[in-house]
Amino acid sequence: MKNCIAGLLFVLMSFPAFALEEQILLPAGQNGSPGNQDILIERESAQEQTQIGFVDYSRDWLADYIDGLSHNVDGFFIDTFFGDDVLGDDVQGSRAKLSFFTRRELGQPVDYNVGVSIKLVLPNTNERLNLLFESSEEDDELTEGNALQTVDNVEYSTALRFIVKETEQWSAKLDTGVKWALPPDPFTRFRLRRSVYLDGMRIRGTQSFFWSASEGVGEDTDVRLDRPLNLDRMLRYNAGARYMLDNDYFELRYGLTLFHELNSKEVLAYYFRAAGDTIGDATFNNYGVGVRYRRQIYQDWIFAEVNPELETAAENEYDVTPIIMFRFEALVGR
Repeated sequence: MKNCIAGLLFVLMSFPAFALEEQILLPAGQNGSPGNQDILIERESAQEQTQIGFVDYSRDWLADYIDGLSHNVDGFFIDTFFGDDVLGDDVQGSRAKLSFFTRRELGQPVDYNVGVSIKLVLPNTNERLNLLFESSEEDDELTEGNALQTVDNVEYSTALRFIVKETEQWSAKLDTGVKWALPPDPFTRFRLRRSVYLDGMRIRGTQSFFWSASEGVGEDTDVRLDRPLNLDRMLRYNAGARYMLDNDYFELRYGLTLFHELNSKEVLAYYFRAAGDTIGDATFNNYGVGVRYRRQIYQDWIFAEVNPELETAAENEYDVTPIIMFRFEALVGR
């Protein structure tokens, strides 16, 4: 936030002073000295160049600000799902995440889950090869009613990632690996991502194609729009669809989230989400609204989060169900 305030002060101080001055008319030039017309032309030309420079600077500053704010929010809310992002692809360098997650639905026992994600940048490869190690996290089929059994029953996967292309606008990555279940489940996935800036928004589109021995062939499309509202608030809209060839229907999802950075150690997120499918007609049959509060609890690498939510779904005849979730995370890396 200090960088943003400094940027605003620089813009204000850079505003051309001559724009506030009165135009002074001089007598006609003599002996080669510039006259009124020459001085006015030079002054208008200088003013136009300054205005162009001001507009370019403002555009670059806004783009950097949006990217920085979005990256900071992502750093605070890192969600890792198998088959999608592996330890947040926007995080550069080697990184590890250890997490302990609990979920309690009203009238049901507490579910526990342990997550481990590691991304290693292999040396002597110009950072084009990554080694990925990950556990299946927050999978309904893998949650346990006993915290100690959770550690024993975690399923892991390893993969080798080849970075085909990596720029500020484009990202293309190919992963090949094995999920260590019984029997082992090999998989391959390719993902293409494009990021653009448009009218003060950062728009990111992601297209993924994947195959695994257990699920078959599928694809996933995701679009995300980030729009800063001021220096500490950002609105995010995301929508996506997932298609599995064996199922022959789309799984739909969309959400709207308002992120509020309270200070350098605390973030609030107010969200609404919906999920559905195209079985029969396209419809949404699962909705949720909630708040996520996340805080650094030790230096800059251990976090705690509490997430109360109200959920309603067709399978429960749209009864409103209170849910409370807790998470502890340790992020280690450079």
